[in-house]
Amino acid sequence: MTMPYSILLLFTAAFSLSGELMHYRTMQEANGHFRKGDYFRAEQRYRNAIVSASKDGERVTARFNLAVSLAMQRKYREAIGLYRTVAMKPGEKKMRNLCRYNEATCLARLAMAETGTDPKRELLEQALEGYAAVLFEEPDETDARINYEIVYRMLQKLKTPPSRHPEDGSEKSGNGTASNAGMKTAERILENAQLQENSLLRRLPRASGEERASSKNRKDW
Repeated sequence: MTMPYSILLLFTAAFSLSGELMHYRTMQEANGHFRKGDYFRAEQRYRNAIVSASKDGERVTARFNLAVSLAMQRKYREAIGLYRTVAMKPGEKKMRNLCRYNEATCLARLAMAETGTDPKRELLEQALEGYAAVLFEEPDETDARINYEIVYRMLQKLKTPPSRHPEDGSEKSGNGTASNAGMKTAERILENAQLQENSLLRRLPRASGEERASSKNRKDW
């Protein structure tokens, strides 16, 4: 009577190994598309990887990388939802801060695209809170500190009403042309800054001869 149970155990183990292999290959394909800049295909494969994952840690990694892929396609709102979901999972502080940083980044980008003053201010305030949360946990996080300062200045510009020029009645900022030029430079820095990419993504084996990636997390916005 033990024979059927032994056979069943073997089949179950084989099925489990097959599922893990499929998930691994799906993540490999997704990461490959991401590195090539094909974020749409990476998005699709990461969605498949979430379904094929058998462990919580695998799902968390796939969701995080999916969020990065969405953000690279300017699908910021969906990316924000995923970052918040991942950040709520118990785990390492580093992963939580990666999510907070990227969420703040997406909020800042949404703010720059917003034309209404009140919605723009609200988004910038949320972004500022996100960067502050990162700095509370990691005071030496240089990128978060720089972006905090940029977003703070953008908020101050929104809150400071323009002064009217006494001669021609035109409206000018209290800091003049230099202030406007500085803000445009700050906005360009934000536009060209990078999202933090999951370090787990680069721990996967690489083909021989491929340059080993740095252990430092890279920003993708």
